[in-house]
Amino acid sequence: MKKYDLITSGYVSMDHMLKIKTPAAVGFTSLIENKTNSEIYYGGCSVNIAYALCRLGMKAMPVLRVGEDYRKIGFEAFLQDGGVPTEGISMVEGETTSVCYLIQDNMGQHITIFYPGAMDGRYSRPLDDAIFEEAGMGVITVASRPDNQEFFQKCRKHDVPVVFGMKSDFDAFPEPFLRELLLNSKIIFTNEAERETIEKLFQLNDITELFRLSSAEIIVTTYGKEGSKYYRRTEDGSVDTACIPICDCIRVVDTTGSGDGYMAGFLYAYLKGMPMADCCRMGSTLSSFIIEKEGCCTNAPSQDALMKRFENFKKCIC
Repeated sequence: MKKYDLITSGYVSMDHMLKIKTPAAVGFTSLIENKTNSEIYYGGCSVNIAYALCRLGMKAMPVLRVGEDYRKIGFEAFLQDGGVPTEGISMVEGETTSVCYLIQDNMGQHITIFYPGAMDGRYSRPLDDAIFEEAGMGVITVASRPDNQEFFQKCRKHDVPVVFGMKSDFDAFPEPFLRELLLNSKIIFTNEAERETIEKLFQLNDITELFRLSSAEIIVTTYGKEGSKYYRRTEDGSVDTACIPICDCIRVVDTTGSGDGYMAGFLYAYLKGMPMADCCRMGSTLSSFIIEKEGCCTNAPSQDALMKRFENFKKCIC
């Protein structure tokens, strides 16, 4: 048995949520209306996924860099309180931890401002082989190109199955690298626009044609309020597929991190050996918790809370 169920690669982010009363414009002042604007919400794709899974009793470790401030800002304590392994974290002296300002105006429009800090690609270094020798799966999300390439190559070297959270970010994933990732990932997650990017990149009539070109076994596309759809390559070469509706939540407060929540829930069910439809339902169920509060990890559920809502969700759709 491996020490870690999975390890994750991707930016860490100290998120600040700013809600402004009027759209931002050059030469004009916009008033901030949420008093929580100075609070730090710990996150970043790799952290969001690992934290949610650790809350559920899995062993999920983010591989990332932090600045000298990571204890002062409470990030180390946050990870420790969540039971998140920290062996994959290294500190960059003289630098600060990545920070992000998420701005939403009264029209629902978003602006994201990000300082990579310690996660800047210029700080990228070779990763310890021992981490990958003890990993059951490797999850790749958006990070600097050299960091993602190093993580991917180490996964390949140690035969660690790759899970790719697709992002149409051609700085992090220039086309040749994106092709390599898509051809060598076991599970691929996309939204509708990202799925279309893949189809265009490989000149496919349908995303399922990627199965004959790659080692992919599962492709999942999320459609926001319309739910999600999975495609699974079967042993006889056919494709099993189904559409899964969303799980209702109490109230939508903040959709930031919902995609990471879906991935975490799906992977939790997948690692538990659940049927593919239930993996999608679990992804939707976990995501429904995340969007009920500000912050990507604030409302990550316990195992009991997740399973209770999941079972109710299944009853409602049966």
